[in-house]
Amino acid sequence: MEIIAKLGALLGLPFISGINLYATVAVVGICTRFGLVEGIPPELHALGNEGVIFVAVVLYLVEFFADKIPGLDTLWDSIHTLIRPVGGAMLALMQVGEVSPVLDVLVFLLGASLASAAHMTKAGTRLIVNTSPEPFSNILVSFGEDVGAIGFTYLCLAHPVLSFFLTLICLGLVFFFMPLIFRAVRMIFSALLFRLRCVFQKDAAWTTSRTLPFCLDSAWDAGRESHERLCWTGRVYAVRAPQVRRFTPMQVVITSQAVHLLYRKWLKKHHDVLKLDEIESQKTYPGTLLCRWLLRTARGDWVFSLYQPLSRTLPCDFQDLKTGPKNEIDVLCP
Repeated sequence: MEIIAKLGALLGLPFISGINLYATVAVVGICTRFGLVEGIPPELHALGNEGVIFVAVVLYLVEFFADKIPGLDTLWDSIHTLIRPVGGAMLALMQVGEVSPVLDVLVFLLGASLASAAHMTKAGTRLIVNTSPEPFSNILVSFGEDVGAIGFTYLCLAHPVLSFFLTLICLGLVFFFMPLIFRAVRMIFSALLFRLRCVFQKDAAWTTSRTLPFCLDSAWDAGRESHERLCWTGRVYAVRAPQVRRFTPMQVVITSQAVHLLYRKWLKKHHDVLKLDEIESQKTYPGTLLCRWLLRTARGDWVFSLYQPLSRTLPCDFQDLKTGPKNEIDVLCP
């Protein structure tokens, strides 16, 4: 049990420092300085220095306000991509003291890895939250991180055995949700790059919606029916689609007969087809970088995230595509 207690602080403090390094250092320093917790490892007593506490509290207050502003919080997280892992590694090293160079290296790598995992999870989650149009969710998540960082740090010092098991649970959740966060972050950065491309190339959205990517063009020509006309195509990301993981990138091809969904799942190519007769209605919901695109069908609702500039090139009425209008622009939403 003593070994687990030591591991509780050794693993827990570096991990939570990846969420908020300055809050972690400040709480450890205050608890050490004022004797709020007994049994704190002697190696951590250096954090009880008045100067260390003062600097940690000031930096925490700066982060407290910066973390509540959408956009600025992402910049702050970017700056701390190196700082938090190094800080977590130092917190781990301080707890083992001077044992052997080999152990020091192993502990440094362990602490840096734990802090990095927590930092990437936090930064990715906040990036996703920032896509919401209202600021309240961002502020609420930030407050939750503040409370969690302070409370978890105290738990690592006062109840290290409990913090050991909680850290393992948190790591399990991090690895479970990491693929989802990775796909979401990739989607957001892709949307940002496409938006910037549209700024410098005014017809980028129109050109993209009328031309298949080179890697799909030949395969599409070989697989489509002879009477199908390509009316619109674009990259979307699954939000709610049967048997498709959330935020999976998909290429949508709207023809005069159907809506084709091309994507990869477990490295295998998949091709879903929605006949135009199956689609009861469609609707787009505006957003800054990404719009929501809803397709109502007899098989249920299909919801996708779509690049905002591409949403303006979508066909307005799918049923008009069957008749083949004289000009493609006639079937586009205004």
